[in-house]
Amino acid sequence: MSLKMSLKTKAKNIMKKFICLLLITCFLIPVFQIPIFAAEYVLAPGDTLEVKILGKKDLDTKQTIAPDGTISLPFLGRVEAQGQTLKEFNNNLKSAFSRYIANAQVVVFLTPRPIYVIQHDIKKNVWDVKKAESVDEARAYLGPPDKGDYRGLKHGDIVAVSVSQKPDWWEDNWYKVLTGVAVAVGVYATLHK
Repeated sequence: MSLKMSLKTKAKNIMKKFICLLLITCFLIPVFQIPIFAAEYVLAPGDTLEVKILGKKDLDTKQTIAPDGTISLPFLGRVEAQGQTLKEFNNNLKSAFSRYIANAQVVVFLTPRPIYVIQHDIKKNVWDVKKAESVDEARAYLGPPDKGDYRGLKHGDIVAVSVSQKPDWWEDNWYKVLTGVAVAVGVYATLHK
């Protein structure tokens, strides 16, 4: 009997360890799938940059990156912006302006390119284009996540979504059918008294 109790106790201990290990694994798997650091935003055509040189208000400018990936700045002319992070671009401008301005302090503000969400209302057969300034705003326009996986959504994307279901004849006309039947029954009952 002591052997049975010993085996049951060992089995319980092994089962407890297995369950603990399973729970720990279940909690750790999602943690390792989450990226720890988000990728830095990379400048591209369509981004709006506001370049300010501290103490030189007459040189401040606000421009959208052209399709060729450049912007035009005083003293520097056409400057390549595409493909750089905001920090890299800011450092490059600082070193470029320091050739013309002593101790140039450059600050670059970014307005990212918008995300366009095309909503198709199937019932009315109407298309509506929404301009979202942020990823969260675009996800709100796209609707619940069950309509699609929008985790990879980024600035500059164009996404289409259906915002209604196909028309259902009965759903749209049931009251007309019932009204017609009621009128027909009323007329029949009146004529056959």
